Amino acid sequence: MDEKSREMYSSLFEGMAAETVKVGLSNEVLEQVRRLAEENGWAEEEALRIILANGLFYLLGEQRLAELNLRDSELGVEVTRLTAELMDAQSKYAVMKFRAFTLQQDNQALEFQNTALRVENGMAMSRLDKFREDEELLRAELRRLQNENEQLRRRASALAEPAEAPSSRPSLVRRLLPWARK
Repeated sequence: MDEKSREMYSSLFEGMAAETVKVGLSNEVLEQVRRLAEENGWAEEEALRIILANGLFYLLGEQRLAELNLRDSELGVEVTRLTAELMDAQSKYAVMKFRAFTLQQDNQALEFQNTALRVENGMAMSRLDKFREDEELLRAELRRLQNENEQLRRRASALAEPAEAPSSRPSLVRRLLPWARK
């Protein structure tokens, strides 16, 4: 913290004992604190103290103002009405902001799923193309084997055809056979 800031806020914590408080903040709020701290040259811890103190004094001032406004009934009623409207608008905004956050998460999940499905579809198309290539190769092999089978059948039928009828002349063995029996 620079010297000017120390002087300015030194009375805020004078005579007080320090106590560590753990508070959960949304990332958005913490980012705004960090941005404010950077813009003012504060350390993050100092910024949190300054913001807490300023917020406390602001709320105390509002409380005092409300007490003063209650004395003037018309002004008090208008302040109450406007405060109620503001609170209603802020609560609706908080609900819408949360809903937008959940929708954003759902959208992100859907984008992941969509990407996964596109990748899966691409892989399936690649497999299908490979299956089609294999089918064409198998069909070509089937045609080749069918042609080869047809040629083998033709050869087998040519070999199975009876040889020419024996001539009317007896073969040498038949002619010599009667002589061998004698």
